[in-house]
Amino acid sequence: MRADIQKLAKQAIFAAHRSDLEKSLSQTAEAEHIAGQLLPLVQSMPDLRHGSFSSAMEEYAEAKIFQAFLEHGRVIPSKELPIVERDEYLGGVLDFTGELNRYAIAKATVRDIDEVKRCRGIAEALMGEFLQFDLRNGSIRKKYDSLKYTVKKLENTLYELSLAEAGFKPEMEADEAPQQQRDATTDEPGMAD
Repeated sequence: MRADIQKLAKQAIFAAHRSDLEKSLSQTAEAEHIAGQLLPLVQSMPDLRHGSFSSAMEEYAEAKIFQAFLEHGRVIPSKELPIVERDEYLGGVLDFTGELNRYAIAKATVRDIDEVKRCRGIAEALMGEFLQFDLRNGSIRKKYDSLKYTVKKLENTLYELSLAEAGFKPEMEADEAPQQQRDATTDEPGMAD
């Protein structure tokens, strides 16, 4: 059943990326239902919470946060996810930033600069919030490190969009030039008269 929660949450994220929010919401509702069935057992035996159940809840939190972002443009607070514990929520938020980056790249391909800027703003705001934590080595710290790279990727994406908007087209390096261009510019023996 724990695997069902995680699988449904992953599928919900996938559906949300493909603009099928109805399916995505249905999948997280089903995941929440399964988690609700398991929760009394997990609460009676707290050691069961750690490991795979906690990972599934983190994935569920990530899906719910991504859905809220797509529907309402916000990161939902942990109080809106009462079945998720603090570290599961934090991990879900940090994992969400990877989905935020994927979403921003999709928007960049259609030149939606304002949406990419909004994504960068959310990532930077989350960075500011996480800077307040004393994160030691562990899974949350590793995920926080990925947030730093996400912010950098979003900044680079905006930079590249600004170059494209200004009409700048970078020249290809000689080793990146298409083979036909190199052949056309190379003087081969026997070709000149």
